Amino acid sequence: MKLKLKTLKLQEMVSKSIKGASNNKMIPITGLMAIVLKKGMLTLITTDATNTLKVMENNVEGDDFYVVVQTDIFSKLVAKTTTETITLTLKENSLEIKGNGTYSIELPLDEEGQLIKFPEYKFDDKIEKSVINLSTVKVLLNANKAALAETMEIPCLTGYYFDDNVITTDTFKVCSNDIKVFPNKVLLPSEMMELLSIMDEEKITVQHSGSKILFTTGNVVVFGSQLDGIEDYPAEAVGAYLETEFSSVCKLPKGALLNVLDRLALFVATYDKNGVYLTFTKDGVIFSSKRSNGTELIKYQGSENFQPFTCCADIELLKSQISAQGEEVVEMWYGHEKALKMTSGKITQIVALLEDDRVMDNGETE
Repeated sequence: MKLKLKTLKLQEMVSKSIKGASNNKMIPITGLMAIVLKKGMLTLITTDATNTLKVMENNVEGDDFYVVVQTDIFSKLVAKTTTETITLTLKENSLEIKGNGTYSIELPLDEEGQLIKFPEYKFDDKIEKSVINLSTVKVLLNANKAALAETMEIPCLTGYYFDDNVITTDTFKVCSNDIKVFPNKVLLPSEMMELLSIMDEEKITVQHSGSKILFTTGNVVVFGSQLDGIEDYPAEAVGAYLETEFSSVCKLPKGALLNVLDRLALFVATYDKNGVYLTFTKDGVIFSSKRSNGTELIKYQGSENFQPFTCCADIELLKSQISAQGEEVVEMWYGHEKALKMTSGKITQIVALLEDDRVMDNGETE
């Protein structure tokens, strides 16, 4: 049993498929890839033990077969093949790959010495379908991803919360995207969102069945579960935070902001706790290190209701949120003792300020 297809096509499929394999050494199946040919449809299957990714190609020449291989060695060999076509042949306990030469990959066996099969999920195709856009997924990854929690102290905060808007927060920073994506509340794990980004068709079909969710396009399928803890997500508190009043707003060039923060980061020492000062003046914002050995002014491109104000912010948090802005001009709202707010179209971001002895309650330095 064998199949033959163009090397470039297999390389494209494999490069997508490996993104679904987490290679967790504690869970062996996450380092494996199923290769299935059935009625001319080639499917590569990988999993991170929670989500399953299928990458497909139709009209592939060959006999029907099913085999599971080690993802690492197979993907690297395919990537290094330079011939126009590549042939895969299933032997008794190995997969033969013929391209520049002939290579044999030993097949993994289960505890009973049998060839491994991937667990199959079942999903009722009659379940009601809806559609989301790939462009929406990419907007969320560009903007909201920067505000995700990176630790599991509050697990629900590692996911994307979908309701009338899309929220991400790690409690120090918040991003809200004013987009309605699903008809009901959904909490998606970040790994699932990343897998959706490898799709290349704009319209993605979505089906929900309890906590299970299926995303389908013509050549990519993502199946998995919603993140647990949607009832614990602090959506109301975040919503109230987003309504916080800020007395003043200014417009600043995104590129200049990022460049200043890059330079200033060279003068932020470990004991500064990443803190930098922002001083809002009539002419612009002065960014300075805690030891005042780095100071730079960015002039406003616009200003409303100016009031003198000084605050201390985490330079890394600030930089990550500015980087996620979609526009070249950043609207920065200030005047609140606890936070800065940035807006861009439908996107609202809030960064918590640092407590600092040099910044008094009225926002002026001592």
